[in-house]
Amino acid sequence: MPPATYTETPTLREGRIIKHLAESREYWLKAPDYLVEGDLCQAGEKAWGAAAQMIKAVASHRGWRHFRHNDVLVAGREIADESEDPGTLRDAIEIVRSMHVNFYEVDLDRVAVERGLVRAEMLLQTLWPLLPERYTGGLTFGEWLAAEN
Repeated sequence: MPPATYTETPTLREGRIIKHLAESREYWLKAPDYLVEGDLCQAGEKAWGAAAQMIKAVASHRGWRHFRHNDVLVAGREIADESEDPGTLRDAIEIVRSMHVNFYEVDLDRVAVERGLVRAEMLLQTLWPLLPERYTGGLTFGEWLAAEN
């Protein structure tokens, strides 16, 4: 089932996309620090948050609903299904989602969280170019992360 549409003014949409990208970047930059500290719950949750916020940015740009957890999953799956490798992207979404579940269940070990971070980064790098240059500044995902904001 395709994502439900959501109508908002261009100004609201613009602000929402910018906010989602800022949060995605902030969460992603924190994830490795938590991993180094051994806080697997927070490392995984930050990876999930970064991916969810990036999916929300793309969904908002496309005029899709993205306010509930399920909306994010539906949007992510639609994006995956439009890609050249839907299975890999769907798998990445599910693995990153498992790290969100781990925040509550605390059952993933370090190896699983490290693998999840690798998948999260691949997902973020795949989502990034789906946004127009006015949001990305023409930067690669890596350049955007390294930029001083």
